[in-house]
Amino acid sequence: MPYFPQWEVADLRYERQLLIPQIGQEGQEKLEKAKVTVIGAGGLGSPVLTYLVSAGVGKIQIVDCDVVSESNLNRQFLHHTGDVGRPKVLSAQEKLVSLNPDVALSTVNKRLNQENIEECIIGSDVVVDCVDNIETRVMVASACIQLNIPLVEGGVLGFYGYVIDIGRDYPCLSCLGYDKAKQKTPVPVLGVTAGVIGCMQANECIKLLLGIGEPLYGRMLNYDGLSGTWEEVKVEKAKNCAVHKNAETGKNGEFYWNGGK
Repeated sequence: MPYFPQWEVADLRYERQLLIPQIGQEGQEKLEKAKVTVIGAGGLGSPVLTYLVSAGVGKIQIVDCDVVSESNLNRQFLHHTGDVGRPKVLSAQEKLVSLNPDVALSTVNKRLNQENIEECIIGSDVVVDCVDNIETRVMVASACIQLNIPLVEGGVLGFYGYVIDIGRDYPCLSCLGYDKAKQKTPVPVLGVTAGVIGCMQANECIKLLLGIGEPLYGRMLNYDGLSGTWEEVKVEKAKNCAVHKNAETGKNGEFYWNGGK
């Protein structure tokens, strides 16, 4: 897409972000050439997908095997009352195409497992994890590390949430003990909290795609909605992390979770 000097752009859609020195014409072209896989089209996925599509990320793959339920509607704003019972990937795609038809949106309507996770995310420049399932979180993080794909991870619980970036040379969820965590369902969450964390995930994704700023590698940013505060916690790679050991020895495909044992 051609651009004109002095911020006179061919598509006024991106005019305001082109004015940002860290983006400009070169950055916008990077976004248009990028591919992002977003896993989960729910409470976190709704703001992530909305702002990545609005920013003009060229190719976005939406992965979700669930259907819209009425209990989703307090936080998953890509889905409306009339979408109840529809596959989330189709409901989300419909809204996002209307928002920006220039973005190439693809969908994967199946449950991720150890047999298909690599095929699903390979070729992505960044993966954004927006699920509420510990097993899937750990499996995605493990796959991204082994394939050396940057991962933006986020989670919410009630008024609280966190964001962290994960890479092969940086701590992962297993380093933090998530592979030993027990799943609690259903997860209590306020829609506003999911919106805040999802926006931060989208911001981290754009930073990684453009190579700007300071990604949250080795830093977990924790949000407390009740006190209105943020806390940064520095984390380190665990020496005995099986995920990193598998990546270092080239044992691709061994994406695991110990079931919280």
